[in-house]
Amino acid sequence: MMARSNLKMLGTAALSMWPAMNDDSIPTIGEHRGVGLHDHQSPKRIARVKREIDTVLGVNHITLLLEIAADVTWSPEARLTAAAKLRAIHELAVEKRTTKPKIDLLHLAACTGSLNSQKWRSPTHFASLLDPLRAPGTEGPVRREWPLERDG
Repeated sequence: MMARSNLKMLGTAALSMWPAMNDDSIPTIGEHRGVGLHDHQSPKRIARVKREIDTVLGVNHITLLLEIAADVTWSPEARLTAAAKLRAIHELAVEKRTTKPKIDLLHLAACTGSLNSQKWRSPTHFASLLDPLRAPGTEGPVRREWPLERDG
């Protein structure tokens, strides 16, 4: 496990490692603890996203971070933050030539790779169109207060 101080060694970029910025990135309306906050969210929703980011930043257990990154009930911003922490943990182990943690980076990319993409952004849920909506007996992603309009 990685102590929070080790993450600080990598700088703020390690905490907000978003996919490379390009024209497809979801616009942000601000930041919370170095993490971009996606647009088109109510103040109530932003407050929830901030709480989730705070929670993720306090978690250092790899298995729990992997679960959060894959869990569609968490906000995209929190899931991306969990993925960034996991990539930082993995990269730090590689740099220090220590035993690599059991992090499936391909699975992590599959769970979070589309969460900062306008093309794959769900117009009805706070999730990606590539995320599973709801399995029987589960909550599924949070529904948007109002659907996004698609540019056409």
